[in-house]
Amino acid sequence: MKKLLMGSLVLTIFAFAITIFQLSCVKATVAQTKTITDTIYLTKTDTAFVCTPSINGLWIGTYTVDGNAGYGQQYFSLIIKPDGTMINDTKWGGQQNIGIGTWTLVGDSLTCTMTGLYGQSSNIGVQEKQTAIFNKTTGQLSGGVWVNLPPNTGSGTFVLTKVN
Repeated sequence: MKKLLMGSLVLTIFAFAITIFQLSCVKATVAQTKTITDTIYLTKTDTAFVCTPSINGLWIGTYTVDGNAGYGQQYFSLIIKPDGTMINDTKWGGQQNIGIGTWTLVGDSLTCTMTGLYGQSSNIGVQEKQTAIFNKTTGQLSGGVWVNLPPNTGSGTFVLTKVN
């Protein structure tokens, strides 16, 4: 008798939990285009959803210095924020260098302008411009070029892949 009561009690609790779970589920309707976050947009095409890549996020790769092939490829990253600001993080001579600045995307042309704030003393205060082409279909950057703004000199290329 005691086993029957315990079994009934367990069954009742289980049925109650399922009922509560089902009541908490709500069927959602998705509009033609709905902003999910600041950086991802879903577009309904027939019954499939297509993600539109965004420039915002963490990009990691390498850079080279024109005229100094012996230096090889060095670490290079950009954090591109939705508010139009960006952080540049590089390695040069084994030391981390950080700069902050702003970015714009006009059509498919990305332009970042930043000032070195941390790292080797020769890089502090240096202003740099970085440009690349953003493919809005594939979400890839290509043709990355950086140049130090006068009175400083220095230029090169970079290759970045979006991490998130």
